[in-house]
Amino acid sequence: MRSLVGWCCPCLDVADTVAPQAVLEPLVNGRSAVTRSANSNEGPSEALEQNVYCMRHGHRQDEEEDVWHLSAARPWYASCNKGQVEYRLSLLAPMTVNHFLVSHRDPPLSVKGRQQAREAATHFKSKNIDYVFTSPFVRCLQTSAEIVDELGLEQGRWLVLWPMAELCDPRLLLAGRDDLRGILGKRPIREWMWNGQTFEQALSDILAPELALSGVRIRPEMWNDTTPIYPEKIDQALKRYERQIRLVCKEFAGRNVIIVTHGEALRAAINMYDTRAAVYEVKHTGHVPLHRERDSSGAWEQWSLCCTSGQTGVYWSYAT
Repeated sequence: MRSLVGWCCPCLDVADTVAPQAVLEPLVNGRSAVTRSANSNEGPSEALEQNVYCMRHGHRQDEEEDVWHLSAARPWYASCNKGQVEYRLSLLAPMTVNHFLVSHRDPPLSVKGRQQAREAATHFKSKNIDYVFTSPFVRCLQTSAEIVDELGLEQGRWLVLWPMAELCDPRLLLAGRDDLRGILGKRPIREWMWNGQTFEQALSDILAPELALSGVRIRPEMWNDTTPIYPEKIDQALKRYERQIRLVCKEFAGRNVIIVTHGEALRAAINMYDTRAAVYEVKHTGHVPLHRERDSSGAWEQWSLCCTSGQTGVYWSYAT
């Protein structure tokens, strides 16, 4: 089966504006509790059906500007115990001490991408969405922020899933910076993802201006902080995507949810229910709709895939 990395991660195949100040509301009493039934696989007794939508993020800035990583304020600094080092990158000033500019591919959404996210949110307004989950990568956080704001969800309904993060392949995350692979080695991604900050710290710092663009006034909360292994192979990523999607389906039974993630995760979602499908393209904000209902006894029936190839921006074919 052909990998989607050629579509979603092209690097594996071989604007001077001031961001607004963040307007995110502070959390009250820390992380909100998520209420579930005693048997999480049953869900609310009144729920007769459930829908789960796995969605790709919107258009990225580096797709608009292919040299974005050479001059952007992000990619960010990552602490590296490599002694006193000076490095100059393109137009940026020299840096000294234990910091390198890490060109991992975590670009923000482009203007087009934010519009795509807002349009997707409009589509989901009639779907009675209870929760929005997201990968911790900024393009997914921004996409989900537009959706959360448009849907008017309350605090505690916007949750972050590390297992739905981008494929953790150094060729992708450190694209264009081969010199850093040896420095970062196999250090866990959480150690350098946000310059050594925790996710909660990053929300009030380097992530705040990006999320403020949507106008959203609630904060995303970490629900599963199990980070992917690094380095990671595509088969490993596909398995973790499937495990996490199944976990969300179980723990939030009876709830309608959106999972904002990356292109390969949608491939995993398709193959969970149609192993013969060879996914070859995922459009920005394309999504995979999954649906199930209760039978006459009240038990949940099997999940079904509610789209055909190309209908929701996800394309697949079958071997002949």
